[in-house]
Amino acid sequence: MIKDYRILAALAFLGLIVLGLSIKKSVDKDWIKHQKAYYKALDVEFPGPEIKQVNVKTPSGHALIDRCQTCHVGAGNPDAAGFPQPLAAHPPIVPGVAEDPHDFNKIGCSICHDGSSRDLDQHLAHGESHGWIKPLLGGANAQASCVRCHAMESGHLAGAELYEQGRTLFLEKACWGCHTIEGISSSSQAPELTDAGGKFTYEYLVESVVDPKANDEHSKMPLFDWAHDEEVVAALATYLKGQQKDRLRSAESAPIGYIKPKSELARIDEPSVAAGRSLFAGAPFEGSIAKGGCVNCHAIRNSDGDLAGGNIGPELTWTIRQRGRDYTKKHIVNARAHVADSIMPTFKDYNDAELESLVSFLSTLDYTLGDADGAKLYETHCVSCHGEDLNGRGRLAPMLDPLPRDFSKGRFVGAYESRFKTSIKEGVGGTDMPAWKNILSDEQIDRLIEFIKQKSHSAEKAYKRMQAEMPKIGDPERLDYKGKGTLLVAGDPKEGFEQFQKHCTSCHGKLANGKGPNAYALIHPLPRNLINGNFLNQPTVTDERLYQSILLGVPDTSMPGHDHLKDQTILDIIAFIRGNTEEAKP
Repeated sequence: MIKDYRILAALAFLGLIVLGLSIKKSVDKDWIKHQKAYYKALDVEFPGPEIKQVNVKTPSGHALIDRCQTCHVGAGNPDAAGFPQPLAAHPPIVPGVAEDPHDFNKIGCSICHDGSSRDLDQHLAHGESHGWIKPLLGGANAQASCVRCHAMESGHLAGAELYEQGRTLFLEKACWGCHTIEGISSSSQAPELTDAGGKFTYEYLVESVVDPKANDEHSKMPLFDWAHDEEVVAALATYLKGQQKDRLRSAESAPIGYIKPKSELARIDEPSVAAGRSLFAGAPFEGSIAKGGCVNCHAIRNSDGDLAGGNIGPELTWTIRQRGRDYTKKHIVNARAHVADSIMPTFKDYNDAELESLVSFLSTLDYTLGDADGAKLYETHCVSCHGEDLNGRGRLAPMLDPLPRDFSKGRFVGAYESRFKTSIKEGVGGTDMPAWKNILSDEQIDRLIEFIKQKSHSAEKAYKRMQAEMPKIGDPERLDYKGKGTLLVAGDPKEGFEQFQKHCTSCHGKLANGKGPNAYALIHPLPRNLINGNFLNQPTVTDERLYQSILLGVPDTSMPGHDHLKDQTILDIIAFIRGNTEEAKP
Protein backbone atom coordinates (compact mmCIF):
# COMPACT_ATOMS: atom_id res chain seq x y z
CA MET A 1 0.00 0.00 0.00
CA ILE A 2 2.80 2.39 0.95
CA LYS A 3 4.59 1.45 -2.25
CA ASP A 4 1.54 2.54 -4.31
CA TYR A 5 1.49 5.92 -2.59
CA ARG A 6 5.14 6.40 -3.44
CA ILE A 7 4.47 5.71 -7.15
CA LEU A 8 1.53 8.10 -7.11
CA ALA A 9 3.63 10.80 -5.43
CA ALA A 10 6.42 10.35 -8.00
CA LEU A 11 3.95 10.70 -10.85
CA ALA A 12 2.44 13.79 -9.27
CA PHE A 13 5.88 15.34 -8.84
CA LEU A 14 6.74 14.53 -12.46
CA GLY A 15 3.46 16.15 -13.54
CA LEU A 16 4.33 19.30 -11.61
CA ILE A 17 7.70 19.44 -13.36
CA VAL A 18 6.06 19.10 -16.79
CA LEU A 19 3.50 21.77 -15.86
CA GLY A 20 6.24 24.07 -14.68
CA LEU A 21 8.21 23.60 -17.85
CA SER A 22 5.10 24.28 -19.92
CA ILE A 23 4.39 27.47 -18.00
CA LYS A 24 8.02 28.51 -18.31
CA LYS A 25 7.96 27.81 -22.06
CA SER A 26 4.81 29.87 -22.52
CA VAL A 27 6.29 32.72 -20.51
CA ASP A 28 9.68 32.54 -22.24
CA LYS A 29 8.43 32.64 -25.82
CA ASP A 30 10.74 34.50 -28.15
CA TRP A 31 8.21 37.24 -28.88
CA ILE A 32 7.79 37.88 -25.15
CA LYS A 33 11.57 38.09 -24.76
CA HIS A 34 11.69 40.60 -27.64
CA GLN A 35 9.01 42.75 -26.02
CA LYS A 36 10.80 42.71 -22.66
CA ALA A 37 14.05 43.71 -24.35
CA TYR A 38 12.28 46.49 -26.23
CA TYR A 39 10.78 48.12 -23.14
CA LYS A 40 14.05 47.69 -21.28
CA ALA A 41 15.84 49.54 -24.09
CA LEU A 42 13.24 52.32 -23.80
CA ASP A 43 13.76 52.33 -20.03
CA VAL A 44 10.05 51.81 -19.59
CA GLU A 45 8.36 49.31 -17.31
CA PHE A 46 7.25 46.21 -19.20
CA PRO A 47 3.44 46.37 -19.36
CA GLY A 48 3.07 42.68 -20.00
CA PRO A 49 3.07 40.50 -23.14
CA GLU A 50 0.79 41.52 -25.98
CA ILE A 51 0.06 40.00 -29.39
CA LYS A 52 -0.03 43.02 -31.68
CA GLN A 53 -2.33 42.46 -34.63
CA VAL A 54 -3.21 44.59 -37.66
CA ASN A 55 -6.24 43.67 -39.76
CA VAL A 56 -5.99 44.87 -43.36
CA LYS A 57 -9.18 44.84 -45.40
CA THR A 58 -8.93 43.12 -48.78
CA PRO A 59 -11.17 43.54 -51.87
CA SER A 60 -12.68 40.10 -51.16
CA GLY A 61 -13.98 41.35 -47.81
CA HIS A 62 -11.67 39.14 -45.76
CA ALA A 63 -9.06 40.59 -43.44
CA LEU A 64 -5.32 40.10 -43.87
CA ILE A 65 -4.11 39.16 -40.37
CA ASP A 66 -0.71 40.66 -39.59
CA ARG A 67 1.00 39.89 -36.25
CA CYS A 68 4.56 40.77 -37.30
CA GLN A 69 4.84 43.72 -34.88
CA THR A 70 4.46 41.30 -32.01
CA CYS A 71 8.20 40.74 -32.50
CA HIS A 72 9.04 43.84 -34.56
CA VAL A 73 7.58 45.89 -31.78
CA GLY A 74 9.50 49.10 -32.55
CA ALA A 75 8.83 49.16 -36.30
CA GLY A 76 6.79 52.36 -36.16
CA ASN A 77 8.66 54.13 -33.36
CA PRO A 78 11.32 56.64 -34.55
CA ASP A 79 12.90 56.48 -31.07
CA ALA A 80 13.88 52.86 -31.77
CA ALA A 81 16.00 53.75 -34.81
CA GLY A 82 19.22 52.46 -33.25
CA PHE A 83 17.79 49.36 -31.59
CA PRO A 84 18.92 45.87 -32.67
CA GLN A 85 16.61 43.69 -34.76
CA PRO A 86 13.85 42.80 -34.39
CA LEU A 87 13.27 45.80 -32.12
CA ALA A 88 14.46 48.57 -34.47
CA ALA A 89 12.34 51.18 -36.19
CA HIS A 90 11.70 50.55 -39.88
CA PRO A 91 13.65 52.98 -42.09
CA PRO A 92 11.55 55.40 -44.17
CA ILE A 93 9.96 53.69 -47.18
CA VAL A 94 9.78 57.02 -49.02
CA PRO A 95 13.14 58.69 -48.45
CA GLY A 96 13.45 62.43 -48.17
CA VAL A 97 9.95 63.21 -46.88
CA ALA A 98 9.12 64.84 -43.57
CA GLU A 99 6.51 62.22 -42.74
CA ASP A 100 6.38 58.82 -44.44
CA PRO A 101 2.78 58.06 -45.45
CA HIS A 102 3.20 54.36 -44.58
CA ASP A 103 1.68 53.83 -41.13
CA PHE A 104 2.56 50.36 -39.85
CA ASN A 105 -0.44 50.44 -37.54
CA LYS A 106 -2.57 50.47 -40.71
CA ILE A 107 -0.58 48.42 -43.20
CA GLY A 108 1.35 45.99 -41.01
CA CYS A 109 4.47 44.32 -42.43
CA SER A 110 3.42 41.39 -44.59
CA ILE A 111 1.83 43.56 -47.30
CA CYS A 112 5.38 44.52 -48.27
CA HIS A 113 7.51 41.68 -46.92
CA ASP A 114 5.27 38.59 -47.38
CA GLY A 115 5.93 35.71 -44.99
CA SER A 116 3.24 33.96 -42.96
CA SER A 117 1.91 36.89 -40.94
CA ARG A 118 -0.42 34.95 -38.64
CA ASP A 119 2.41 32.92 -37.12
CA LEU A 120 4.46 34.01 -34.10
CA ASP A 121 7.22 31.42 -34.51
CA GLN A 122 10.06 33.07 -36.44
CA HIS A 123 10.68 30.12 -38.80
CA LEU A 124 7.02 29.99 -39.81
CA ALA A 125 6.43 33.74 -39.76
CA HIS A 126 9.31 34.32 -42.18
CA GLY A 127 7.80 31.81 -44.59
CA GLU A 128 10.70 29.38 -44.29
CA SER A 129 8.56 26.25 -44.13
CA HIS A 130 8.95 23.95 -47.13
CA GLY A 131 6.77 24.88 -50.10
CA TRP A 132 5.57 28.22 -48.74
CA ILE A 133 4.99 30.41 -51.80
CA LYS A 134 5.65 33.69 -50.01
CA PRO A 135 8.96 33.55 -48.12
CA LEU A 136 10.16 36.79 -46.60
CA LEU A 137 11.15 39.58 -49.00
CA GLY A 138 13.90 41.72 -47.52
CA GLY A 139 15.58 44.99 -48.42
CA ALA A 140 14.92 46.51 -51.82
CA ASN A 141 13.31 43.29 -53.06
CA ALA A 142 10.26 44.22 -50.99
CA GLN A 143 9.55 46.85 -53.64
CA ALA A 144 7.91 44.00 -55.55
CA SER A 145 4.97 44.51 -53.20
CA CYS A 146 4.35 48.18 -53.99
CA VAL A 147 2.07 46.99 -56.78
CA ARG A 148 -0.43 45.73 -54.24
CA CYS A 149 -1.49 49.26 -53.38
CA HIS A 150 -0.08 51.37 -56.22
CA ALA A 151 -0.49 51.24 -59.99
CA MET A 152 3.00 50.40 -61.19
CA GLU A 153 2.58 49.80 -64.93
CA SER A 154 4.41 53.05 -65.68
CA GLY A 155 5.64 56.29 -64.18
CA HIS A 156 7.68 56.94 -61.04
CA LEU A 157 6.89 56.10 -57.43
CA ALA A 158 9.30 57.28 -54.74
CA GLY A 159 10.87 54.36 -52.92
CA ALA A 160 10.31 51.87 -55.74
CA GLU A 161 13.45 52.49 -57.77
CA LEU A 162 14.56 48.84 -58.02
CA TYR A 163 11.11 47.78 -59.20
CA GLU A 164 11.09 50.56 -61.80
CA GLN A 165 14.54 49.52 -62.99
CA GLY A 166 13.21 46.00 -63.44
CA ARG A 167 10.25 47.30 -65.44
CA THR A 168 12.65 49.20 -67.70
CA LEU A 169 14.80 46.07 -68.09
CA PHE A 170 11.76 43.95 -68.99
CA LEU A 171 11.32 46.25 -71.99
CA GLU A 172 15.00 46.90 -72.70
CA LYS A 173 15.94 43.22 -72.68
CA ALA A 174 13.00 42.41 -74.99
CA CYS A 175 11.35 40.05 -72.47
CA TRP A 176 8.05 41.56 -73.62
CA GLY A 177 8.56 40.06 -77.07
CA CYS A 178 7.93 36.53 -75.73
CA HIS A 179 6.09 37.00 -72.42
CA THR A 180 2.73 38.63 -71.80
CA ILE A 181 2.16 40.91 -68.84
CA GLU A 182 -1.32 42.37 -68.89
CA GLY A 183 -1.16 46.04 -69.82
CA ILE A 184 2.48 45.81 -70.95
CA SER A 185 2.71 43.18 -73.68
CA SER A 186 0.57 40.65 -75.49
CA SER A 187 2.94 38.01 -76.91
CA SER A 188 2.03 34.35 -76.55
CA GLN A 189 5.32 32.68 -77.40
CA ALA A 190 6.35 32.00 -73.80
CA PRO A 191 4.54 31.56 -70.45
CA GLU A 192 2.42 34.51 -69.34
CA LEU A 193 3.89 36.46 -66.44
CA THR A 194 0.87 38.53 -65.37
CA ASP A 195 0.71 36.54 -62.11
CA ALA A 196 4.35 35.39 -61.95
CA GLY A 197 4.84 36.85 -58.47
CA GLY A 198 1.67 35.17 -57.20
CA LYS A 199 2.79 31.76 -58.46
CA PHE A 200 6.54 31.74 -57.86
CA THR A 201 8.99 32.78 -55.20
CA TYR A 202 11.58 35.48 -55.76
CA GLU A 203 14.36 32.86 -55.65
CA TYR A 204 12.58 30.76 -58.30
CA LEU A 205 12.31 33.79 -60.61
CA VAL A 206 16.00 34.61 -60.17
CA GLU A 207 16.95 31.03 -60.95
CA SER A 208 14.75 30.96 -64.06
CA VAL A 209 16.35 34.13 -65.44
CA VAL A 210 19.92 32.99 -64.74
CA ASP A 211 19.39 29.44 -66.01
CA PRO A 212 16.11 28.95 -67.93
CA LYS A 213 16.49 25.15 -67.92
CA ALA A 214 16.95 24.96 -64.14
CA ASN A 215 13.21 24.60 -63.58
CA ASP A 216 12.15 23.45 -67.05
CA GLU A 217 14.57 21.27 -69.02
CA HIS A 218 12.52 21.85 -72.18
CA SER A 219 12.63 25.63 -71.94
CA LYS A 220 13.46 27.41 -75.21
CA MET A 221 14.39 30.61 -73.43
CA PRO A 222 17.95 31.61 -74.43
CA LEU A 223 20.73 32.02 -71.90
CA PHE A 224 21.48 35.73 -72.13
CA ASP A 225 24.90 37.23 -71.44
CA TRP A 226 23.38 39.89 -69.18
CA ALA A 227 21.94 37.16 -66.91
CA HIS A 228 25.37 37.01 -65.23
CA ASP A 229 24.91 40.56 -63.88
CA GLU A 230 23.49 40.13 -60.36
CA GLU A 231 22.14 43.70 -60.18
CA VAL A 232 20.27 43.32 -63.48
CA VAL A 233 18.80 39.98 -62.41
CA ALA A 234 17.77 41.32 -58.98
CA ALA A 235 15.91 44.25 -60.55
CA LEU A 236 14.20 42.07 -63.15
CA ALA A 237 13.22 39.42 -60.59
CA THR A 238 11.83 42.12 -58.28
CA TYR A 239 9.69 43.42 -61.13
CA LEU A 240 8.46 39.92 -61.99
CA LYS A 241 7.72 39.17 -58.32
CA GLY A 242 5.54 42.28 -58.40
CA GLN A 243 3.32 40.78 -61.09
CA GLN A 244 0.50 39.59 -58.86
CA LYS A 245 -3.23 39.47 -59.46
CA ASP A 246 -3.93 39.59 -55.71
CA ARG A 247 -3.88 43.34 -55.00
CA LEU A 248 -5.46 45.92 -52.71
CA ARG A 249 -5.93 48.63 -55.34
CA SER A 250 -8.93 50.68 -54.36
CA ALA A 251 -9.60 53.70 -52.20
CA GLU A 252 -11.47 51.42 -49.78
CA SER A 253 -9.00 48.54 -49.46
CA ALA A 254 -5.56 50.11 -49.95
CA PRO A 255 -4.55 50.95 -46.36
CA ILE A 256 -2.91 54.30 -47.22
CA GLY A 257 -5.07 55.14 -50.21
CA TYR A 258 -4.72 54.33 -53.91
CA ILE A 259 -1.88 56.24 -55.58
CA LYS A 260 -1.30 55.96 -59.33
CA PRO A 261 1.98 57.28 -60.73
CA LYS A 262 1.87 59.58 -63.73
CA SER A 263 1.89 57.59 -66.96
CA GLU A 264 4.95 57.71 -69.22
CA LEU A 265 3.82 55.50 -72.10
CA ALA A 266 4.58 57.78 -75.04
CA ARG A 267 5.29 55.94 -78.32
CA ILE A 268 7.38 56.79 -81.36
CA ASP A 269 5.10 58.36 -83.96
CA GLU A 270 7.64 59.79 -86.42
CA PRO A 271 10.05 57.30 -88.06
CA SER A 272 13.76 58.07 -88.00
CA VAL A 273 17.13 56.34 -87.99
CA ALA A 274 17.80 57.72 -84.51
CA ALA A 275 14.55 56.25 -83.20
CA GLY A 276 15.40 52.89 -84.81
CA ARG A 277 18.85 52.91 -83.20
CA SER A 278 17.22 53.45 -79.80
CA LEU A 279 14.69 50.68 -80.40
CA PHE A 280 17.42 48.29 -81.47
CA ALA A 281 19.33 49.06 -78.26
CA GLY A 282 16.21 48.96 -76.06
CA ALA A 283 16.79 52.55 -74.96
CA PRO A 284 14.08 55.21 -74.54
CA PHE A 285 13.85 57.75 -77.35
CA GLU A 286 12.71 61.28 -76.48
CA GLY A 287 10.51 60.03 -73.64
CA SER A 288 9.03 57.06 -75.51
CA ILE A 289 8.66 53.68 -73.89
CA ALA A 290 11.69 51.47 -74.66
CA LYS A 291 9.93 48.55 -76.36
CA GLY A 292 12.93 47.30 -78.25
CA GLY A 293 16.03 45.39 -77.32
CA CYS A 294 17.00 43.55 -80.55
CA VAL A 295 20.63 43.86 -79.40
CA ASN A 296 20.02 41.24 -76.70
CA CYS A 297 19.81 38.51 -79.35
CA HIS A 298 21.33 40.02 -82.50
CA ALA A 299 24.76 41.49 -83.24
CA ILE A 300 25.73 44.11 -85.83
CA ARG A 301 29.04 45.41 -87.19
CA ASN A 302 30.12 49.02 -87.41
CA SER A 303 31.93 50.47 -90.42
CA ASP A 304 35.24 49.06 -89.11
CA GLY A 305 33.82 45.55 -88.83
CA ASP A 306 33.70 45.50 -85.03
CA LEU A 307 30.97 43.11 -83.87
CA ALA A 308 28.73 43.99 -80.91
CA GLY A 309 25.48 42.60 -79.55
CA GLY A 310 23.92 39.27 -78.61
CA ASN A 311 24.93 35.87 -79.94
CA ILE A 312 21.52 34.17 -79.88
CA GLY A 313 20.02 35.24 -83.20
CA PRO A 314 21.58 35.82 -86.63
CA GLU A 315 23.84 38.80 -87.20
CA LEU A 316 21.82 41.64 -88.76
CA THR A 317 24.60 43.58 -90.50
CA TRP A 318 23.50 42.19 -93.86
CA THR A 319 19.74 41.83 -93.31
CA ILE A 320 18.38 44.63 -95.49
CA ARG A 321 20.79 43.84 -98.32
CA GLN A 322 19.79 40.17 -98.12
CA ARG A 323 16.06 40.33 -97.49
CA GLY A 324 14.90 43.84 -98.32
CA ARG A 325 12.83 46.28 -96.29
CA ASP A 326 9.39 44.72 -96.78
CA TYR A 327 10.55 41.21 -95.85
CA THR A 328 12.33 42.53 -92.77
CA LYS A 329 9.25 44.40 -91.56
CA LYS A 330 7.06 41.33 -91.97
CA HIS A 331 9.67 39.16 -90.28
CA ILE A 332 9.80 41.46 -87.25
CA VAL A 333 6.03 41.26 -86.90
CA ASN A 334 5.79 37.49 -87.46
CA ALA A 335 8.98 35.53 -88.15
CA ARG A 336 7.11 32.24 -88.45
CA ALA A 337 5.42 33.44 -91.60
CA HIS A 338 8.82 33.00 -93.26
CA VAL A 339 10.53 30.27 -91.22
CA ALA A 340 8.42 27.53 -89.65
CA ASP A 341 9.13 26.98 -85.93
CA SER A 342 11.23 30.15 -85.62
CA ILE A 343 11.84 31.04 -81.97
CA MET A 344 11.93 34.76 -82.75
CA PRO A 345 9.20 36.58 -80.81
CA THR A 346 6.18 38.05 -82.57
CA PHE A 347 6.58 41.83 -82.34
CA LYS A 348 3.03 42.62 -83.38
CA ASP A 349 2.81 45.50 -80.91
CA TYR A 350 5.08 47.73 -83.01
CA ASN A 351 3.34 50.58 -84.79
CA ASP A 352 4.21 51.61 -88.35
CA ALA A 353 6.57 54.38 -87.24
CA GLU A 354 8.52 51.99 -84.99
CA LEU A 355 8.81 49.35 -87.71
CA GLU A 356 9.96 51.93 -90.25
CA SER A 357 12.48 53.30 -87.75
CA LEU A 358 14.01 49.88 -87.11
CA VAL A 359 14.28 49.09 -90.82
CA SER A 360 15.76 52.53 -91.52
CA PHE A 361 18.43 51.95 -88.88
CA LEU A 362 19.28 48.48 -90.23
CA SER A 363 19.53 50.02 -93.71
CA THR A 364 22.46 52.14 -92.55
CA LEU A 365 24.60 49.05 -91.87
CA ASP A 366 26.84 48.83 -94.92
CA TYR A 367 29.95 46.99 -93.78
CA THR A 368 31.63 44.90 -96.50
CA LEU A 369 34.51 42.54 -95.81
CA GLY A 370 36.43 43.41 -98.95
CA ASP A 371 39.34 41.35 -100.23
CA ALA A 372 39.73 38.23 -98.07
CA ASP A 373 40.53 34.55 -98.49
CA GLY A 374 37.95 31.78 -98.26
CA ALA A 375 38.69 31.05 -94.60
CA LYS A 376 38.02 34.66 -93.55
CA LEU A 377 34.87 34.80 -95.70
CA TYR A 378 33.58 31.62 -94.05
CA GLU A 379 34.44 32.88 -90.56
CA THR A 380 32.62 36.17 -91.15
CA HIS A 381 29.53 35.00 -93.01
CA CYS A 382 29.00 31.29 -92.40
CA VAL A 383 30.46 30.02 -89.12
CA SER A 384 27.56 31.09 -86.86
CA CYS A 385 25.24 28.60 -88.60
CA HIS A 386 27.47 26.00 -90.27
CA GLY A 387 30.05 25.82 -87.46
CA GLU A 388 33.81 26.05 -87.29
CA ASP A 389 34.14 22.45 -88.47
CA LEU A 390 31.59 22.91 -91.29
CA ASN A 391 29.39 20.31 -89.62
CA GLY A 392 26.21 22.40 -89.53
CA ARG A 393 26.45 22.80 -85.75
CA GLY A 394 27.22 26.50 -85.36
CA ARG A 395 26.05 28.39 -82.29
CA LEU A 396 22.78 29.35 -84.02
CA ALA A 397 22.06 25.87 -85.36
CA PRO A 398 19.96 24.57 -82.40
CA MET A 399 17.47 27.37 -83.03
CA LEU A 400 17.15 26.76 -86.77
CA ASP A 401 14.72 24.43 -88.50
CA PRO A 402 15.86 22.80 -90.70
CA LEU A 403 19.40 22.62 -89.37
CA PRO A 404 22.14 24.10 -91.57
CA ARG A 405 23.79 21.76 -94.06
CA ASP A 406 26.78 19.66 -92.96
CA PHE A 407 29.70 20.53 -95.27
CA SER A 408 32.19 18.37 -93.39
CA LYS A 409 30.99 15.34 -95.38
CA GLY A 410 33.13 15.01 -98.51
CA ARG A 411 30.67 12.91 -100.49
CA PHE A 412 27.87 15.39 -99.94
CA VAL A 413 30.07 18.30 -101.02
CA GLY A 414 31.35 16.35 -103.99
CA ALA A 415 27.83 15.41 -105.08
CA TYR A 416 26.23 18.84 -104.84
CA GLU A 417 28.98 21.45 -105.20
CA SER A 418 27.42 22.52 -108.49
CA ARG A 419 24.45 23.88 -106.52
CA PHE A 420 26.50 25.83 -104.00
CA LYS A 421 26.95 29.01 -105.99
CA THR A 422 23.22 29.38 -106.65
CA SER A 423 22.36 28.55 -103.03
CA ILE A 424 24.82 31.17 -101.72
CA LYS A 425 23.76 33.85 -104.18
CA GLU A 426 19.98 33.30 -104.04
CA GLY A 427 19.54 31.69 -100.64
CA VAL A 428 17.45 28.58 -99.94
CA GLY A 429 13.73 29.15 -99.55
CA GLY A 430 11.97 27.70 -96.53
CA THR A 431 15.21 27.73 -94.54
CA ASP A 432 17.30 30.34 -92.75
CA MET A 433 19.86 30.41 -95.56
CA PRO A 434 19.66 34.00 -96.94
CA ALA A 435 20.79 35.38 -100.30
CA TRP A 436 24.32 36.80 -100.35
CA LYS A 437 24.34 38.19 -103.88
CA ASN A 438 24.23 41.80 -102.66
CA ILE A 439 27.08 41.27 -100.20
CA LEU A 440 29.48 38.82 -101.83
CA SER A 441 30.92 39.10 -105.33
CA ASP A 442 31.19 36.12 -107.67
CA GLU A 443 34.89 35.97 -106.95
CA GLN A 444 34.31 35.93 -103.19
CA ILE A 445 31.72 33.16 -103.57
CA ASP A 446 34.16 31.11 -105.64
CA ARG A 447 36.83 31.49 -102.93
CA LEU A 448 34.31 30.50 -100.30
CA ILE A 449 33.27 27.35 -102.20
CA GLU A 450 36.90 26.40 -102.78
CA PHE A 451 37.56 26.71 -99.04
CA ILE A 452 34.56 24.46 -98.25
CA LYS A 453 35.74 21.86 -100.77
CA GLN A 454 39.26 21.79 -99.36
CA LYS A 455 38.08 21.74 -95.76
CA SER A 456 35.72 18.83 -96.41
CA HIS A 457 38.48 16.80 -98.08
CA SER A 458 36.19 16.04 -100.99
CA ALA A 459 39.16 15.98 -103.37
CA GLU A 460 40.75 13.12 -101.41
CA LYS A 461 37.72 10.91 -101.93
CA ALA A 462 37.28 11.91 -105.59
CA TYR A 463 33.59 11.18 -105.19
CA LYS A 464 31.27 11.77 -108.11
CA ARG A 465 27.59 11.09 -107.86
CA MET A 466 25.86 8.83 -110.35
CA GLN A 467 23.61 10.66 -112.79
CA ALA A 468 20.04 9.47 -113.34
CA GLU A 469 17.82 11.17 -115.87
CA MET A 470 14.20 11.48 -114.87
CA PRO A 471 12.00 9.34 -117.11
CA LYS A 472 9.26 10.91 -119.24
CA ILE A 473 5.61 10.00 -119.53
CA GLY A 474 5.37 7.15 -122.02
CA ASP A 475 8.84 5.76 -121.26
CA PRO A 476 9.09 2.05 -120.38
CA GLU A 477 8.93 1.19 -116.70
CA ARG A 478 12.49 0.71 -115.40
CA LEU A 479 11.56 -2.37 -113.31
CA ASP A 480 9.46 -4.13 -115.93
CA TYR A 481 11.12 -7.49 -115.29
CA LYS A 482 8.45 -9.57 -116.99
CA GLY A 483 8.50 -7.60 -120.22
CA LYS A 484 4.84 -6.59 -120.10
CA GLY A 485 5.63 -3.36 -121.92
CA THR A 486 4.36 -1.18 -119.06
CA LEU A 487 4.63 2.51 -119.91
CA LEU A 488 4.83 5.37 -117.43
CA VAL A 489 1.82 7.61 -116.91
CA ALA A 490 1.47 10.90 -115.02
CA GLY A 491 1.93 10.59 -111.27
CA ASP A 492 -1.22 9.94 -109.22
CA PRO A 493 -1.28 11.92 -105.92
CA LYS A 494 -3.70 9.46 -104.27
CA GLU A 495 -1.55 6.47 -105.13
CA GLY A 496 1.47 8.52 -104.13
CA PHE A 497 -0.06 9.08 -100.70
CA GLU A 498 -0.44 5.32 -100.21
CA GLN A 499 3.14 4.68 -101.30
CA PHE A 500 4.45 7.53 -99.15
CA GLN A 501 2.80 5.97 -96.09
CA LYS A 502 4.50 2.63 -96.88
CA HIS A 503 8.01 3.83 -97.63
CA CYS A 504 8.62 7.33 -96.23
CA THR A 505 6.74 8.01 -93.00
CA SER A 506 9.25 6.51 -90.56
CA CYS A 507 11.56 9.44 -91.33
CA HIS A 508 9.44 12.12 -92.99
CA GLY A 509 6.32 11.50 -90.87
CA LYS A 510 2.73 10.79 -91.83
CA LEU A 511 2.22 14.49 -92.41
CA ALA A 512 5.39 14.66 -94.54
CA ASN A 513 6.74 17.38 -92.24
CA GLY A 514 10.11 15.71 -91.61
CA LYS A 515 9.21 14.68 -88.07
CA GLY A 516 8.67 10.94 -88.31
CA PRO A 517 9.24 8.54 -85.38
CA ASN A 518 12.84 7.83 -86.48
CA ALA A 519 13.73 11.40 -87.49
CA TYR A 520 15.59 12.52 -84.39
CA ALA A 521 17.63 9.32 -84.16
CA LEU A 522 19.22 9.98 -87.55
CA ILE A 523 22.49 11.71 -88.33
CA HIS A 524 22.46 15.36 -89.24
CA PRO A 525 20.84 16.68 -91.39
CA LEU A 526 17.36 15.56 -90.35
CA PRO A 527 14.75 14.55 -92.95
CA ARG A 528 13.33 17.28 -95.18
CA ASN A 529 10.05 18.96 -94.33
CA LEU A 530 8.11 18.08 -97.50
CA ILE A 531 5.20 20.40 -96.81
CA ASN A 532 7.48 23.44 -96.68
CA GLY A 533 6.23 25.25 -99.76
CA ASN A 534 8.89 27.94 -99.57
CA PHE A 535 11.52 25.25 -100.08
CA LEU A 536 9.77 22.94 -102.54
CA ASN A 537 8.52 25.68 -104.84
CA GLN A 538 11.98 27.10 -105.53
CA PRO A 539 13.04 26.94 -109.20
CA THR A 540 16.03 24.81 -108.21
CA VAL A 541 13.89 22.12 -106.53
CA THR A 542 12.73 20.41 -109.70
CA ASP A 543 10.88 17.13 -110.09
CA GLU A 544 14.11 15.69 -111.49
CA ARG A 545 15.94 16.67 -108.30
CA LEU A 546 13.28 14.94 -106.21
CA TYR A 547 13.45 11.87 -108.46
CA GLN A 548 17.22 11.61 -108.11
CA SER A 549 17.07 12.08 -104.32
CA ILE A 550 14.48 9.31 -103.97
CA LEU A 551 16.11 6.91 -106.44
CA LEU A 552 19.77 7.42 -105.51
CA GLY A 553 19.52 8.77 -101.96
CA VAL A 554 21.47 11.77 -100.64
CA PRO A 555 25.18 11.08 -100.01
CA ASP A 556 26.47 11.34 -96.43
CA THR A 557 22.95 11.63 -95.00
CA SER A 558 20.41 9.13 -93.69
CA MET A 559 18.41 9.33 -96.92
CA PRO A 560 18.97 5.95 -98.62
CA GLY A 561 18.52 5.07 -102.26
CA HIS A 562 15.16 3.58 -103.27
CA ASP A 563 16.09 1.94 -106.55
CA HIS A 564 13.89 -1.00 -105.56
CA LEU A 565 10.85 1.20 -106.19
CA LYS A 566 9.32 1.33 -109.63
CA ASP A 567 9.66 4.59 -111.54
CA GLN A 568 5.86 4.82 -111.54
CA THR A 569 5.85 4.63 -107.73
CA ILE A 570 8.43 7.41 -107.51
CA LEU A 571 6.40 9.58 -109.92
CA ASP A 572 3.30 9.00 -107.80
CA ILE A 573 5.16 9.99 -104.62
CA ILE A 574 6.44 13.17 -106.32
CA ALA A 575 2.87 13.98 -107.40
CA PHE A 576 1.72 13.56 -103.78
CA ILE A 577 4.52 15.82 -102.49
CA ARG A 578 3.69 18.49 -105.07
CA GLY A 579 0.00 18.28 -104.21
CA ASN A 580 0.79 19.02 -100.58
CA THR A 581 2.44 22.31 -101.50
CA GLU A 582 0.12 23.39 -104.34
CA GLU A 583 -1.53 26.14 -102.28
CA ALA A 584 1.86 27.51 -101.20
CA LYS A 585 3.06 28.20 -104.73
CA PRO A 586 3.95 31.86 -105.29
